[in-house]
Amino acid sequence: MTITLVGGGPDSTRSPEVVEPFVRACHDRGARRVALLLAGDRDSADHYAADYVSLLSDTADAVEVLPLSDGVTAEQIDRYDAFVVGGGPTPVYHRALATVAAPMRRRVRSGAPYLGFSAGAMVASGASILGGHRSSGADVCPVEWSEGLEEVDVRPGLGLVPWAVETHAAQAGTLGRAVDVVGRALASSAVAIDEDTALVVRGMDRPVEVVGSGAVWWVTPVADTTSPATDSLTVRVHHARHPAAEAGGVDPPGLRASI
Repeated sequence: MTITLVGGGPDSTRSPEVVEPFVRACHDRGARRVALLLAGDRDSADHYAADYVSLLSDTADAVEVLPLSDGVTAEQIDRYDAFVVGGGPTPVYHRALATVAAPMRRRVRSGAPYLGFSAGAMVASGASILGGHRSSGADVCPVEWSEGLEEVDVRPGLGLVPWAVETHAAQAGTLGRAVDVVGRALASSAVAIDEDTALVVRGMDRPVEVVGSGAVWWVTPVADTTSPATDSLTVRVHHARHPAAEAGGVDPPGLRASI
């Protein structure tokens, strides 16, 4: 199993190693059909597909574009050997993929590589952050990254990874939203991924890896009996960069990929 979650879109992905785990996994499995799921109709999806395909090296020859506006069925999911889910409006991806969450989860757990960019990384979670910039009326991230939602919205996603996922972390200031989600126990933990950076999951109960030029920020709850708050948890933030992955992976407490 190889799940690669990218903290931005193709336009901000400059380091080849960000997508290399997915490409290598496709080669290892002999993937002949790779689904590229993109928001919009056929014309829109085809227009943006080139940005993604250009990153995939010779795996690009196997890519087939699936516009989300056409609908995605379980039968389609079962026909593909690997999946790329693009960036764009996270609520649109969540809504379109909700009906195929179970078959996609089954395919990925059986070994089909998964590559998610931005929204595609966020919906991979069991507790997917759809957007929002306020928590009980208080700002937790810039309104420009709210996806048009006022209050932070977390809903069941594809369930490929057990923690909530944020993207564009350092660039868009979305780490605050990840902290809020864990602090209010809307997710058991969260990861916030910088642009040009990926979090790579290679199997259950194994340390994850960080690749690319940025960092991944881990948000976990901690017991704190001194906190005066009664409706929130105290959280801990830890970050890791690519050199840690070269030393064998990163393994913050409670954040192995137990799926």
